[in-house]
Amino acid sequence: MILFLSLHNSWLDIARQLLCSHHLHPFQMTHTSHLTPGLATQCGFSFKFDPMGIAMFFASLQNCFSQMYGYKMTAVVFSPSKKVMNVDEVQRKGYAIANTPTRLVLRSPHNAEETYLQNVAGVPMRVLSTSTFFEQKWLVTRVDATAVCPTPEAVVFTPEVITWYMPKHIDPLFSSDAFTMLEVYMGIDAKRLDTEEMAARNYSVLVTEAHIIVEIPVGAVGGYFKSHIQDDQYFVTYTIEPMLELLWIEEVAHEDTSYKVLFPITTPPMARPPQVRNLPPSVTGNCDQENFHITVDYRNQDPFFVVLVGKRLLNHELAQQYLTEGDADFTITLPFSSPDAVFESVHSSSVRSRLDVALLNPYNNMTIKYFSLACSFLKTLTECFSNGTMTALAVKVESAPGLNPGQLTLSDPACGPTYSDDRFAYFHFTVNSCGTTRKFINNVMLYENEISLPDELEVKLNATVSSEEEYQLKVSCYYVANTTRTLAFLTRPRDHEPFVETGTGRLMVRMRLAQDASYNTFHQEEDYPVVRYLRQPLHFEVELTTSSDPKVALVLDHCWATLNEDRDSRPRPSLYTGSCENPGDPYRVVFHPVVADARVHFPPHVKRFEVYMFSFAEDAGEPSGQVFVHCDVVICDASSPSGGPCSGQCVNQDNPKRGQRHVKDLFEERHLYVSSGYILWV
Repeated sequence: MILFLSLHNSWLDIARQLLCSHHLHPFQMTHTSHLTPGLATQCGFSFKFDPMGIAMFFASLQNCFSQMYGYKMTAVVFSPSKKVMNVDEVQRKGYAIANTPTRLVLRSPHNAEETYLQNVAGVPMRVLSTSTFFEQKWLVTRVDATAVCPTPEAVVFTPEVITWYMPKHIDPLFSSDAFTMLEVYMGIDAKRLDTEEMAARNYSVLVTEAHIIVEIPVGAVGGYFKSHIQDDQYFVTYTIEPMLELLWIEEVAHEDTSYKVLFPITTPPMARPPQVRNLPPSVTGNCDQENFHITVDYRNQDPFFVVLVGKRLLNHELAQQYLTEGDADFTITLPFSSPDAVFESVHSSSVRSRLDVALLNPYNNMTIKYFSLACSFLKTLTECFSNGTMTALAVKVESAPGLNPGQLTLSDPACGPTYSDDRFAYFHFTVNSCGTTRKFINNVMLYENEISLPDELEVKLNATVSSEEEYQLKVSCYYVANTTRTLAFLTRPRDHEPFVETGTGRLMVRMRLAQDASYNTFHQEEDYPVVRYLRQPLHFEVELTTSSDPKVALVLDHCWATLNEDRDSRPRPSLYTGSCENPGDPYRVVFHPVVADARVHFPPHVKRFEVYMFSFAEDAGEPSGQVFVHCDVVICDASSPSGGPCSGQCVNQDNPKRGQRHVKDLFEERHLYVSSGYILWV
């Protein structure tokens, strides 16, 4: 039982920090002392063996052999006996007391004579109350403090579950009933666990009006079984050391109190027949173009293990996403770019990724089987475009664990990534910028750049992480200086017979991607590929550019998306189909009104719409992808609208003739096609 207090120069300014503990921080003694059990308790040391027989030694940072400074202490009062003792008497009875200019440390055995039991919200708690006096020349300071620790009676056992009850309002530590609980954390072996780790181990913490209730399954990860023989009968006990950390504030005193308790729990002996285990299960694996496939075969055995994938336990959520079960085996299928895998190396057209899988004994966390699978996956990291634009994807590798991809730059330190996270950095630049070099090799122009950390960050990183390797990734593009290209094209049946146009001239339509919702500025050809984040809005404008006829109206008949420039390629999810809107469509288009201004003289000649950036299902596991948007545009006679899109009538897009219109309609509407440029999502 240990009590920490913070002391200040005021009369009585106490910030209470309470710790009931068996295991504390490691400590290296500066001289040799014979550590008897009594001295260990008094001075803040403990010693035990783990389930594998490994000795573990624990020491408080405030132990007797660490140097203390402070005031002269003259007396201590222990309640309820109100017995007064000087410091020498306190130490002879097995207590420890020491101080620094800002901290008072009192240490007591759990069952010391001056401790007492108190029923708190129906839970027996062991209490130590003290008053400490500090003498100075013209001043005596008194510090009252109390430590409270749980007892074995706070735990209820069933063959399946351990339930630990902790009072929410620990009466001896409060000066009033009005308080607010700010934080409740659980841990094991003095290590705090997050919500995901608790769920993977099936731990639970429930906060009620009167109690904080901790439930731990018997046999859960973090504890261990121990065998016992009694009267020729085989028994097992299960031991685990949970931790609770609480933080509250009292509304009257306005003082924060942090309370931390480490509480070893051992179940009563449970009768169980001894179990004979076979050899470990077998683990095999292979890779395809995108995924790891790891199969665990536990044929003729119980699945007596938990699975660690990378650094995460395979919990229910991960299993639903990655695991396929058989009768006596299961297969984990994981994308090579998953956060659970690590990137070993990066090459110009491939990434070498590794997945580590371990089978652990749930009782003692010992490794039953370890398996590692590394494969090279084809991945285009650098793309070169005919308009002189380059894109590059930098990947964080295992040999540079301290690397922050967002700090990477091109040769020009002013050119950082367009997008980055904790594993990737994406760059988008032109060949005549960011320090890109050019040289000629016969009839080829070679453009090169390098992705790395700026020099000052590289020096800082290497100073903090001695094993860190320098990160350098060269990117290059080849362009043929003089070349002839052959283009292929396909014909398809026309939708209707030719007709005679009245009047002369050409109708031209263009689609542009606006830089924002104002539609004042637009991306130019040299801006492509344009980069957008997923779910970021895209603002398109479709405009009839060569007509000044106010009787003509532009209508969007059908808009869709493809993975490449071919508007007829598959897949091609529909974004908009005339008036046949689907309110449940995740790609639903939102139209914006168009009013006349200095640029737009005829609002019926312009359509503006917005759609959120999306990825195709085929690209779900990729860190980036591409999208092209296409629209089928109809030019209508606004003064005499016909059926179909000109009148707002829904047209069936599954019919290749788009609804069999009358010959008369063909003189009143014109079909044109427009497409966007290359849009990248990240």
